[in-house]
Amino acid sequence: MNTRQLLFKSIGLGLNAASYVSPRAAGKLAFNLFARPPKPNVRVKEKAFLDTAIRMDTRHNGVNIPVYCWGPHGGPVVFCAYGWGYNAGRWRHYVPALTEAGYRVVAFDPIGHGLAPSGTLDYPTLVAIETAVLRHLGGCDMVLCHSFGGGCLIEALVNLPQEMHPKRACVMATFSEVKWIFQVFTISLGLRPIIFEEMQGVIERRTGRSLDEFDVALNASQLPHVEALIIHDPEDTVTGFRNAQRNHSHWKGSALYSPENAGHHLGTPGVTRTVLDFLIDATYPDNVQFNDGEIDPLPAMVTSEDLAASGGVSDYYT
Repeated sequence: MNTRQLLFKSIGLGLNAASYVSPRAAGKLAFNLFARPPKPNVRVKEKAFLDTAIRMDTRHNGVNIPVYCWGPHGGPVVFCAYGWGYNAGRWRHYVPALTEAGYRVVAFDPIGHGLAPSGTLDYPTLVAIETAVLRHLGGCDMVLCHSFGGGCLIEALVNLPQEMHPKRACVMATFSEVKWIFQVFTISLGLRPIIFEEMQGVIERRTGRSLDEFDVALNASQLPHVEALIIHDPEDTVTGFRNAQRNHSHWKGSALYSPENAGHHLGTPGVTRTVLDFLIDATYPDNVQFNDGEIDPLPAMVTSEDLAASGGVSDYYT
């Protein structure tokens, strides 16, 4: 067990102790920790790249959301959404090729990430932010998304009319159901079941929806008209591979590509080239598995076996 995991276990012990006094208060504290992104670390090369963008910031509930644009005005739009703890500078390896091909690339920093104001961020909030930015853009032609930003973006697309949907979507290392993230978080901290129940209650009281209803794969099943390339390393220790398999099983017509030794970040030159080939030329890599509509959708996947395949969300909170 490393230092970070020991810290998480210590925090869990404190929350467990608090839960004997007030389960609801302990659940709220745990949820606030869950929704607190790590302190942004925008590296010099990322900041330099972001400085080359045209800014078209928007606001969400009074908070400024940095929105970055590269490429010709009026060109087909590639909308990008990254994972937990990243910043829009992660797209610097994709933007030059996309803009050279005539695309306009749009990315953003949500609350607590990159150059955005600090604060808490959860699934419903990010879905709302992405939906608002896409409405402001009038939709998009392509989607490039990763991990947490990708799972939220799939629901954001479902919230929009079909004429605002992209033609193609590249979905990288994305989870399949929100409950799975809560479960991994709970196990990482060693929390009592009552705290997990109270964390669910926070979401239910805010949204009027049970945690089981936040299901990325079921949302993906509503997008058969969107060509999708799902990319996921089978040995991803942050978001287990079965997430990709379940999303693929629900998304009719989608292709599942499983590069090895690419990790959760999927930042290898080979993966970058694969993504660009798909977005620009609609070409697929070798050895992809297509969902022709005859694959039985995988059921909800929160099991001890699935959870054991994950390295735990402590990796997100650095």
